[in-house]
Amino acid sequence: MRKHRIGIAFFYHESHSFSPMKTEIEQFRNEGYYIGEEIYDAYSGTKTEVGGFLDVLIQEDVEIVPLLCAAAVPSGVVSTEAYSIIEEQMLQSIREAGRLDGLLLALHGAMVVEDLFDPEEHLLGKIRELIGPIVPIATTLDMHANLSEKMIDYTPLHFGFKTYPHVDMYEQGVHASIALLKQLKEGVHYYASFEKLPMMPPSINMRTAEGPMYKMIEWAKQAEEEEGIYNVSVFGGFPYSDIPMVGASVLVVSFDPQKGKETAQKMASLFWSVREEFIMDLPGVKEGLNLAMSIEDDKPVVLADISDNPLSCGSGDTTELLREMLKMNIPDTLFGGLYDPESIEACRKKGTGNKVLLSLGGKVSPEFGESVQVEATVVALSDGVFHNSGPFNQHLRVDLKGAAHIRVGNMDILLIGRPMSANDPEMFRHIGLEPQAKRILGLKAKNHFRAAFEPIVGRIIYVDAPGVASNRLTTFMYRYIPKPIWPLDDIEYEVERRRTEKWKH
Repeated sequence: MRKHRIGIAFFYHESHSFSPMKTEIEQFRNEGYYIGEEIYDAYSGTKTEVGGFLDVLIQEDVEIVPLLCAAAVPSGVVSTEAYSIIEEQMLQSIREAGRLDGLLLALHGAMVVEDLFDPEEHLLGKIRELIGPIVPIATTLDMHANLSEKMIDYTPLHFGFKTYPHVDMYEQGVHASIALLKQLKEGVHYYASFEKLPMMPPSINMRTAEGPMYKMIEWAKQAEEEEGIYNVSVFGGFPYSDIPMVGASVLVVSFDPQKGKETAQKMASLFWSVREEFIMDLPGVKEGLNLAMSIEDDKPVVLADISDNPLSCGSGDTTELLREMLKMNIPDTLFGGLYDPESIEACRKKGTGNKVLLSLGGKVSPEFGESVQVEATVVALSDGVFHNSGPFNQHLRVDLKGAAHIRVGNMDILLIGRPMSANDPEMFRHIGLEPQAKRILGLKAKNHFRAAFEPIVGRIIYVDAPGVASNRLTTFMYRYIPKPIWPLDDIEYEVERRRTEKWKH
């Protein structure tokens, strides 16, 4: 009997409609752009979706067909040119692959292109045209996907992350692979039931360790134990995408379509019932710093500059928190990573051990804070390459496109060559900085950093500094989102449902 041929691919971007930083093909090549056999070297042994695909398939009597993997750090909308290049490369790789019996595809679900609101749906449609309606497809999706009903038309098999910070990417890759193989080898038939809710909750309180999303994931796991239910995904959505399909949703994969529909409706009702718990009031920069100074702990206090978190599409170079920390000149403080390739180049020209005048940050988004003028000592320089050691994207190679460790007064600052969230201590350690040894850490980060940093830090304080990823959604001038929608509008949401009290206990 001939071997089944399974294609694997990855196309990943989270797009911010209000960010000034358009995402071009260069950003994909900087983060990860791999064709064919290159995929093995990039993802084998990594705790990523593609790592999960590979680990399942190599144990099976199948032929793996590596196609294309392209990913860029979250930023502004993807340019039409960049998307077209990647889409055509993806489709060409499928054409050249010949017969495919199945396809595993890692997506994000919140990509936006200049002239395309729902590019992942568009891509799936193009792929379906090529491989036909019968070949099974299974995807993985980010918890912050703005999922549309059209996606379900192409395949019922979509597997959303169940953790935030996302530390189950690998597991969802495994689940998608197993489901696809069951359909292919055993003829298992799956059904999808989908509920879209009229809400786009802020993501700051979507962590799955506690709070409303913890409840939702626990209810999802309970539902998966019921007969006829295979998988339940809860999507919080990405509220910075100004598109008609923005917002929260629930997707149930089942063996019984009626049971799946009832479960999706129950989960949607529960999601709506906890919506107010997603709202958080955050301290400003000065209030946050004063709070940090009042805490006595033998572990570092973290000030998370969430509004400029690069993985929420921040530029990574806003300056309000940096300015206040420099003004206070607190001993044993560390700030980073600040995106500033111009300052890195100035440091390289001066060399380590020398003084240099720098204009820090504020170059991409000066509306969120002007550059800060400093005299700094160049402590260390690096190429910015390291491998993640924490649970988030574990073992994945990261290239910052250069890095510089500078010292201004009592404060250490890490400059980096492209926007990147401070999600792994290796970002600092690779250049000789130990975050665990500091009293206060000012991090360009939001929630993902907790996966690696929580074991080594104490109190974590989110600060509401100016930035494109502000927690206050009323600051954005939406044009295309559906109306009305919560929390921008006070609305009622009713759908015929069974009682759901048993799910809450």
